[in-house]
Amino acid sequence: MSSKIIESIAYSYIGRIIEPYLAEFDGLRTTLRKAGVDKSVRMYLSVRLFWAIILAIVSLVVLIAVKIVVPDFSVILVIVLPILVLISMFVFTWVYPSYLVGERKKKLEAALPTASSYMTAMASAGVTPDRIFLSLTKEKIGEAIVKDAKKISRDIQVFGYDIVHALSEASLRSPSAKYSSFLEGIIGTFTSGGELQRYLEVSSETLMKDQVQIERNFIETLGIMAELFMVLGVVSPIFFIVILAMMSMLGGDSSNPNLLMAVLVYIIIPVSELAIIVLIDAQQPEM
Repeated sequence: MSSKIIESIAYSYIGRIIEPYLAEFDGLRTTLRKAGVDKSVRMYLSVRLFWAIILAIVSLVVLIAVKIVVPDFSVILVIVLPILVLISMFVFTWVYPSYLVGERKKKLEAALPTASSYMTAMASAGVTPDRIFLSLTKEKIGEAIVKDAKKISRDIQVFGYDIVHALSEASLRSPSAKYSSFLEGIIGTFTSGGELQRYLEVSSETLMKDQVQIERNFIETLGIMAELFMVLGVVSPIFFIVILAMMSMLGGDSSNPNLLMAVLVYIIIPVSELAIIVLIDAQQPEM
């Protein structure tokens, strides 16, 4: 079943049910816009709820089959697990757009210095702003910037917006305060009769300095993480392994060194190292 058919079914049947309650989801509408999701709230919720119901039904059928094959299987699990699947999908439906907002914000801010420098070069050649954004759509500067430039060009060429209106719309749907400020600066330059090339030059210098500072901060954080990894991932495990080995040789009924060793090796060490990797990945600036 293709995605278009699924969307059509979900929008027609589930969308009809949730239509009276869409006014309660204004916050989600704003989040979807900032996340760059080109779907209405009704479409987004309809499709997500459709899959939540399908997954809950499938899990219920599977668990009933397990119960038939294994009579001792808990009836409570047969009832509770599908409900948990349904709740998990509801939570995912609400949280996922916020995750996309964060990702888009990082990508916009990472590509902004390069895009600003490119726009400065174009402006110095006398290219008009609408042609600058159109040209930006053909470059491989950054996916988020290019997609937004395409929307700005679409607003100008298809919807007939002037450049100020198109940039205002782009600023409103931006999840990044830095990117919004950059666009509003271009708008201010237009409305005040300022020189666009000069504004872009100053913005490029400022954005490049900010990017260098971000990378310096990450390198410092990386040094701290390396020390943390040495303590949690190397020194502490060796220390506890030696202690547990000595306890195992000495014997005693008060504890089970072999069990503690297994927990340390197979649970504590991998989880602690995975946590460090996640922390590093979360703080790594987008390239």
